[in-house]
Amino acid sequence: MTSYLTCLIVFALCCSAHGSSIICENSYMYLSCTFPGQVLHVHSGVYGRTQGAVICPHPAMQTTSCTSTTSTAKVQSLCNGKKMCHLHASNSVFGDPCGGTFKYLEVKYACF
Repeated sequence: MTSYLTCLIVFALCCSAHGSSIICENSYMYLSCTFPGQVLHVHSGVYGRTQGAVICPHPAMQTTSCTSTTSTAKVQSLCNGKKMCHLHASNSVFGDPCGGTFKYLEVKYACF
């Protein structure tokens, strides 16, 4: 049993990939796993704005504290278990958590 657990831990440490991607509102991204047999596992997906003009600067910025309450579940449903997925950062996909503010989508994921 110990050697099996050690093997799983070593595999997770050496053969998994972790990533984070950010795209601005109305843009597209592809998430993919490069190693054969690996699939995507989304940790979080945040659509909205949680920082000032550092990310996706835009004149329309009425708030810097808004997120879609369903964005993680939506990204997970589109990507989990797949080798590759296509995402569109838009109000039509995630709803509009903060009208008048230019938003972005940040996804944190792993491949294993």
